[in-house]
Amino acid sequence: MPVKVTVNLPEHTVEALKQMASDMGTTITEALRQVIDSEYYLRSQALAGKNLLIQDPQTKSTERVVFSSWRGPQQTQR
Repeated sequence: MPVKVTVNLPEHTVEALKQMASDMGTTITEALRQVIDSEYYLRSQALAGKNLLIQDPQTKSTERVVFSSWRGPQQTQR
């Protein structure tokens, strides 16, 4: 059952959320839900000790994604 939540966000965050919703072809509410779900999933994987990597498709180089606000591994590896 949906629960209405009111939040105060900086203007640049709201603009980013609006742009994401537009890019996704969905509502701001749905875009926010998806962003929160993604963050939750990534956090749970990182806290489980898994590495989050971004790979450049051209060079095949990888970079570890580190979120400084998370508790857990904080080293950046390339």
